[in-house]
Amino acid sequence: MNIKQAKELLQRYQAGNVNQSEKELIENWYRQLIETGEWEWGEGEKEQLQKTIERRILKKIHSSPKPSGIHLLGRRSWWIAASVTILLGGAVWFFFLKKTVQSPQIVKAEILPDEVLAPQSNKAMITLANGQKVYLDSINNGALALQGNVKLVKLASGEIVYQPSGEISGQLQYNTLENPKGSKVINMALIDGTKVWLNAGSSLVYPIVFAGDKRKVSITGEAYFEVAKNPAKPFLVNVETQTGGAGEIEVLGTHFDVNAYPEERNIKTTLLEGSVKVKKSNAVQMLSPGQQAVFTKSGIELEKDVDISQVMAWKEGFFLFNNIDIHTLMRQVARWYDVDVNFEGDIPAEGYTGKISNDVPLSKLLEALQLNGLHASMEGRKINIIP
Repeated sequence: MNIKQAKELLQRYQAGNVNQSEKELIENWYRQLIETGEWEWGEGEKEQLQKTIERRILKKIHSSPKPSGIHLLGRRSWWIAASVTILLGGAVWFFFLKKTVQSPQIVKAEILPDEVLAPQSNKAMITLANGQKVYLDSINNGALALQGNVKLVKLASGEIVYQPSGEISGQLQYNTLENPKGSKVINMALIDGTKVWLNAGSSLVYPIVFAGDKRKVSITGEAYFEVAKNPAKPFLVNVETQTGGAGEIEVLGTHFDVNAYPEERNIKTTLLEGSVKVKKSNAVQMLSPGQQAVFTKSGIELEKDVDISQVMAWKEGFFLFNNIDIHTLMRQVARWYDVDVNFEGDIPAEGYTGKISNDVPLSKLLEALQLNGLHASMEGRKINIIP
């Protein structure tokens, strides 16, 4: 086949006018190009092949009903530099990109002896003011507890709600909501109407009733808040920073995310709607929607034009990686699947980009990483990452 014939075949492939053998021939060309970088015709045809195959892949995925499982990354930050893999099995798609490799390696995923599933239920627990513990996954819907004149209720949706059952006193009594690793996201409505979503491996300390002129809570881990407006009583979120000292977020009514996991290097507050004031020691920073405050040793750094979809992926049911290093990526995986991660030797620092449903088994996530050059194996609930 000469260049002219190859070009005509590519054009017919793009139009969907090829038979099965021609289709397999073109896709074999593409796999060879991706895996070896070798191409027997001109650079123009090489570029056309890359673009043609990619357009066909994207068109097929975008025109298909959105399945559960592993999904296409909606916005690409760079050209596909390693591999494009589409698995069609049990209505599962994945499309995973890796940055900057010259000779990509496609590593066959190991067969895991015991599958580690994504969280199947919510394992959250509330410690009441009297020390009683309420395990939310093991109780039926309805009233769970009565503290003073405040009812703790579990709705049919699984949401936890604090409701007044009479005149509310101003006495401060605290409850603690803990959502452990390996647990689905839990959402709750506080007595003032403020809504909170708590990620796995997180906890929230809050009063049953907000007395005085402030509404004050404390968080460890990650939470998303939709704060009920009350100009006379600002809402305060306390976090303990890893660089020393306490941080505070002050709002009147707004939507924002706080990532304050102890194992992460920095605490981040990302604003989606309204405005917030972030404080650390003597440093103060006002945020506008789309901005993120990062606590550092010297104070607060402001990040503008933050990718909100990446920040909020955990609440929407995804892992969304955008040029993320493997250590940060695997910390997210460890919290969600409740597994340990062991790094052996010098692990390359390339960034990973992809969008993956967080309800898939861990082996599917590892397959995506392995197909893009990562070497990983499982021992029970321990992931070993090797060069």
